[in-house]
Amino acid sequence: MKKSIFSVLFIFSILSICNLTFSVDFCKSQWVQTNGPYGGNINSLASSGNYLYAGLEYNGFYYSTNNGYNWIKTSLYAKYVNAIAINGNNIFVGTGGNGVYLSTDNGSNWNQTSFNNRIIYSLAVKDNNVFAGTWNYGIFISTNNGLNWNQTGLNNLSVSSLLIKENYIFAGTENNGIYLSSNNGLTWNQTSLNDKSIISLIASGNNIFAGALVFGIYVSSNNGNSWTQTTISDQIVYSLAVNGNHIFAGTLDSGIYVTTNNGLNWIQSELKDISVWSLINKDNYIFAGTKGEVFILRRIMVLTGIRLF
Repeated sequence: MKKSIFSVLFIFSILSICNLTFSVDFCKSQWVQTNGPYGGNINSLASSGNYLYAGLEYNGFYYSTNNGYNWIKTSLYAKYVNAIAINGNNIFVGTGGNGVYLSTDNGSNWNQTSFNNRIIYSLAVKDNNVFAGTWNYGIFISTNNGLNWNQTGLNNLSVSSLLIKENYIFAGTENNGIYLSSNNGLTWNQTSLNDKSIISLIASGNNIFAGALVFGIYVSSNNGNSWTQTTISDQIVYSLAVNGNHIFAGTLDSGIYVTTNNGLNWIQSELKDISVWSLINKDNYIFAGTKGEVFILRRIMVLTGIRLF
């Protein structure tokens, strides 16, 4: 009993100190809804400098320069935007059926690249190479900012997610697991996770996390040579993000889960009972794209083993 009373008093004291010393946001993590954008699922989020970008289902491309307080709809409207990738001043957008678009002025103006007749599921940039994962046609590469595109050695597959980690390119596919290339996509090797649909990928230190359709989250610590299923094993995981030792997983209908021990344990955050299509870490804030809304997690705090979400 004494130990329980001491624990309660200790927690109360810490929270009181927090509330007196810091803002409430610092002491208790909370999700806050931003002012839009509206009109469909937020399929993709990206950032560069002060800009936060959002790609929407059927409703094009938006940007915000004040962390979502205001959003501006760009001239790329009435498009199904699946993916965003940034290379310097170039913003690449992958669309559903209209290929890849390029903007060089933060999204104010857009030009359709020569890759203009495919469904683009995923995009990634490595050095000056832009990779585009398609539906049914594998991965294409451009080495000149979208002027020309060539198919890589991975073809005839639907590529839902791409990840660049050092010299490696990881490709999450539909029903064929994860492929790996170490030579800019010239050749690909299928990893041991070879029979799942992988719809999200992210790296955290030496670990790679893969979000699967129906089967939750897998983790590899050896560049995909072997994979272990985490305790999230029955969720559809559409998005992943990393902030320090926190890994966030956005799911279908069950909101966001968080782990601080590389997936050994997961805790459901207060943003629950909602589908989270995209996640991004920007300036130590976590942004979550849902149906027509973007939420922001202002502070993340783990205190003596007590997680405050």
